[in-house]
Amino acid sequence: MQAFVTVAATALALGLSSPVVSQQQSPGKVAPAGKIAMQPTAPAATAKKAPFVFEAGETELLELVERCGSYLQYNILVDSSELATTGRGRGGGRVRGRAPAKNEPVEETGPIVNLQLPVVTDHDGCEELLSSMLWSHGLALVALDEQKAVYEVLSRNGPRQREIAMSGVRRTPEQVLARPMLRSYVSTVVLLKHINAQLANNALRPFFASSGPSNSSGALLIGNLGNKTSILVSGPQFMVASAVKLLLEADVPETELPTLIEKRFEELAQQNRALRHRIEVLEQQVRAGK
Repeated sequence: MQAFVTVAATALALGLSSPVVSQQQSPGKVAPAGKIAMQPTAPAATAKKAPFVFEAGETELLELVERCGSYLQYNILVDSSELATTGRGRGGGRVRGRAPAKNEPVEETGPIVNLQLPVVTDHDGCEELLSSMLWSHGLALVALDEQKAVYEVLSRNGPRQREIAMSGVRRTPEQVLARPMLRSYVSTVVLLKHINAQLANNALRPFFASSGPSNSSGALLIGNLGNKTSILVSGPQFMVASAVKLLLEADVPETELPTLIEKRFEELAQQNRALRHRIEVLEQQVRAGK
């Protein structure tokens, strides 16, 4: 009886694992519709990770997402309906690298990425360039569970665009500034030492007023937390990095940042001293002439 149970459990385990093995053996094949889970292939523990290469030429965006997911060790979910909202979705009617000939059957393709030169980069660079390419097609890389490395591609103009902002991960200002080119959605709290957070909040808004409407997934949101020291910044990480950098550069003691009024007052004081000196000289000359 125990042997029968062992054999059955082994057969069940092999049966369940076979689809995963099949999927990893043919990563270039993509289902025509529905959600596709990009399964990463675990590298050898002792092998040094090779750089990632974005080849020159045309590549389907979905194929690029699959390759990057395998390299980054991320599970990236892609829904074909999200790609369709980009305006460059399936049914483009093209042949890679050339225009289709007359009456030539054309396989439907998704959004296309075209690079003139190859790009060789590391883990962080791969993630940053992937997020930039998705962003340029109106898409965003969203963390479903960052601890388990599960992500999803959502359209910034689709019906689920609000989920992009709601799924923003918490980052420290140092983490944001360390990767200013990443376009994933994040939020951070900047603690100010010398300037008033409420005044900084109002002063910073005009710099990013054109980044999009307040309900847009591409907008930068800036708010005060009800005190004079904390300011909240939320949005795409490359926009958040710009705002955090401005805040930190402005957060200096007043003695190091004289105002225009103080400068003008000092100039007027110098002019006044010069006039008094000239008056004294003229008075001495008048007395000497008598």
